[in-house]
Amino acid sequence: NPVNRQWPSIRPFTLRSADQFRPEPPPALSSDVYTRDFDESKALGGTVSSLRTAEQLDLARFHTESPAVAPYRNQRRFATVNASLADNARLLAILSVALADATIGCFDAKYHYGFWRPTSAITLAGTDGNAATTADPAWTPVVPTPNHPEYPAAHGCVSAATAESLREFYGTKKLSFDWDSTVASVVQKTRHYDSTDAFLRDIVDARVYGGMHYRNSGEVGVQLGRKTAQWVMRYHFEAK
Repeated sequence: NPVNRQWPSIRPFTLRSADQFRPEPPPALSSDVYTRDFDESKALGGTVSSLRTAEQLDLARFHTESPAVAPYRNQRRFATVNASLADNARLLAILSVALADATIGCFDAKYHYGFWRPTSAITLAGTDGNAATTADPAWTPVVPTPNHPEYPAAHGCVSAATAESLREFYGTKKLSFDWDSTVASVVQKTRHYDSTDAFLRDIVDARVYGGMHYRNSGEVGVQLGRKTAQWVMRYHFEAK
């Protein structure tokens, strides 16, 4: 059964409603964007792929840790980075509220649109009405697909909420930080980032390399997360 169906019904901490930043509908199945994304996820995200590198697969697995767990653990790194205890507490509050509200907004959109994942779309491409897509009944994603709709990608939503909160708080995207993963199968347990943009590029790429998402879904998720964090910061945690 689909999971996390309760999120759209949860009252947000700061958003006026769960659908405040609901994105436009996903690309039409006949569109160039959908065709491009279909082909990319099919080529790079399958259990068998001659194009995906070992490093790309490791990145995909690295970011499979639940977005309900990994961000909160990694956010602790920022609990002591400022000289002021009050600033540290304020930053963690911003991060937590932005992540929660971005999750609510993300799942509102997911269940509003109900868009199909690559794991369904690639095997059933013969039914999509798009002559440019080719079905592969044997295709499976290299990383298991979570049991909720495709659009937008939740990792994009919550990761961008974190990244944009940091950018808003410090006034720059050029931040140096580490991010770790507890996924047992990964080779690289900790990854270093020199900017919030680099972190978000990895998030979007990872969901494609793992076969769980289309690139556009990740990018739209990032937009939703950014808008949510900006709203949280500017209207509820603005420095006095």
